[in-house]
Amino acid sequence: MYTTEQARGLDRTMWSLELEAIKGALDDAGLSHTQVDGLIPMAYETPLNLHMAWAEQLGGRPITYMDVGNGSSAVAKATNAIAAGMANVVVIYFANANNPNGPRQLKMMDKAPRVEDWQFMVHGAYMSVWYAMWTRAYMHAYGTPQEVFAEYPVQMRANAILNPDSIMGPKGPITVEDVLNSRMIASPLHLMECPLDNDGGYAIVVASKEIARDCKKKPVWVLGGAEATYTDSYKTIPSPWDDPRGQAVRRCSDMAFDMAGVSRDEIDVAGLYDCFAVTVARDLEEMGFCQMGEGADYMKEGHLYRGGKMPANTDGGLMANSHNGNPSGMHTIEVTRQLRGECGARQLKDPRIGVTLAQGWSVHGLAGTLLLAAD
Repeated sequence: MYTTEQARGLDRTMWSLELEAIKGALDDAGLSHTQVDGLIPMAYETPLNLHMAWAEQLGGRPITYMDVGNGSSAVAKATNAIAAGMANVVVIYFANANNPNGPRQLKMMDKAPRVEDWQFMVHGAYMSVWYAMWTRAYMHAYGTPQEVFAEYPVQMRANAILNPDSIMGPKGPITVEDVLNSRMIASPLHLMECPLDNDGGYAIVVASKEIARDCKKKPVWVLGGAEATYTDSYKTIPSPWDDPRGQAVRRCSDMAFDMAGVSRDEIDVAGLYDCFAVTVARDLEEMGFCQMGEGADYMKEGHLYRGGKMPANTDGGLMANSHNGNPSGMHTIEVTRQLRGECGARQLKDPRIGVTLAQGWSVHGLAGTLLLAAD
C-alpha cells in the first residue's frame, strides 16, 4: 500500500499520482509490476478508460479488471477474485488532481445527467447542504447538542497532529469553541465540521495467501468483506430515518461480520467514513455498535477517540488527514498500518482486528464493510 502527498493544488496530473501510488504500493509489497494480473480503479475514472493504459503499462497483457466505488468493497472484490482463481496480485488505485493543468476528474460528475432528488437540486443543494439537513434532523430527533458533533473534528485534529503526512496536523489543535465559531457553511454545519477537498492518490495491493507470505512486509489478512446498495433517492423511501445509505450499511456490515466470524466487541481499530460527524453517528448505529439514536452518545463517551474502546480514523480522517475525492481507501490503509504496527506516534497498543466502512454517492445507498486481522 502507498499514499502520495495529500495537499490542495498539487502541480500534478492524475496520471502521475496514480503512477507514483502504484509503484509505491508494489515496492512496499516487494512485488514486480509483471506480477500484477488484476486491476481495480476506483470510482470516477472509468469514463477516461485509463484502466486500459495501466494494463499496457503493467506488462502489456490482458489483466482481470473490475470497477468499484469504494475502498472497502474494492478489497473485498479483489479477495473474491483471487479466491476464484481470476488473479493472484490485484492493484487497487485512485488519484485526484484538480489543479489547473490536470484533468479535473471530479468535475466530470457535474457534467453527468443527474435526476435523483431534483426537487432539492434545483434549489442549489450541494454536499454540505445534504448533510446539514441530515445533521439537523438527527439533532431534532434525538436531542443531540451541537457540541457533541463539534467535538468530533477536535478529536480528528488531535489524531492528525500525530500524523506527519496529514494536511491539518501542522495547523495545531482546535477546540469546540473554534469549531462553533468558524464560518457557517450550511446550518448547522460550520467550516471546521466539513471535510477537506484536496488532491492526492493511493494504491493497495491484495495478493494470494501464498504470495502474501513471501512479501517484503508482513501481511494483513482479510477476514470478511461485503458491499451493498439501495436506492439513490429520498423520493422512494417512506421516512427520513428509513434512509437508503443506512440500509446499505446495515446489510453489508452484517454480511461482513458474519463472514469474518467476529463480534463487534472484538474490534480494536476502525476506519469509518467520516465526511461529517453525523455520518459517523449513524454508521455506528447501522453497523451494530449501538442502538438507533445512540451513535452520538457513543461518540460523546469517547469510545472512538484515543484511549477509547474502538479508536477510529487515527490518521485524522476526512476532516484532518485527507479527502481526495474518493478517500475510503485511505481508511483501509490506515487500519492496515495500525495492524502492521507502522503508525509511529499514533500507533495503538497491539491492535489485532480492524474494521473499515466506506460509502459513496452523497447520503445515498452505496456502502462496503471490511474486516481485517493482523498476522
